[in-house]
Amino acid sequence: MATPITVLSSAAQIGEVVAEQILDRLAAADRYVVGFPAGRSATPVAAALGRLALQRGVRVDGLQVVMMDEYVTGQAGQWELLSPSTPHSCIGWAQRNLLGPLGLRQDSLVAPDPNEPGALEHEVLALGGIDLFLLASGQGDGHVALNGPGTPRDAPTRVVKLPESTRRDNLSTFPHLQSPADVPTYGVTIGTAELAELSHSVAMLLWGPNKAYAFDRVRQADSYDPMWPATIVHDCRNALIYADEEAAPKSEREGVS
Repeated sequence: MATPITVLSSAAQIGEVVAEQILDRLAAADRYVVGFPAGRSATPVAAALGRLALQRGVRVDGLQVVMMDEYVTGQAGQWELLSPSTPHSCIGWAQRNLLGPLGLRQDSLVAPDPNEPGALEHEVLALGGIDLFLLASGQGDGHVALNGPGTPRDAPTRVVKLPESTRRDNLSTFPHLQSPADVPTYGVTIGTAELAELSHSVAMLLWGPNKAYAFDRVRQADSYDPMWPATIVHDCRNALIYADEEAAPKSEREGVS
């Protein structure tokens, strides 16, 4: 196993531990850049950030948020980001769960541009890289951001057509979606290359019984497997995996702290 795993009792505890780390860095720096996935995996972190920042009196205006992906509509050269008011908009998730509750300005948020995807790398480099990228794994196909099965290790930020497996997985990410047909067909996503090369540290969040299979797939790998792209965590610097007791069944926890 290439990446250390910590199993905690619940998703809420994972959220508190990761939020404490972010707040500790914020208290010691003018700016701290955190990459977020939208949806359920990072929601406990977002919730804990607001509560603990208030309790500790930590200023969070130095938090810079980088969203890893967003759904798009339209066609090549004329892509449009999904409206943030849409319940399954990734940028909308950030506005509702991070910017609003933390009192951050809109310019605290960076997201990939579907018509200029290469600009994300330049924006992130101008920020000094991503201090901590929070990663999640698709429960059924191991997608990370919108990088689905078969994604090469050197894939750049780009617009992708979502495979059926990823669209099915996103039904649990955004439960209001009723069927794969309700999930947009295209999205812009940070590439696996940038995830590994632009992040100074990463933390993969795996919680809930529906992530038990994903936990097992990630645990059994020791380097990037293009058929389960979330294994990019093993190629990242200063990587950690956090799981709860539902995602990491006792029988699968040998050698795990």
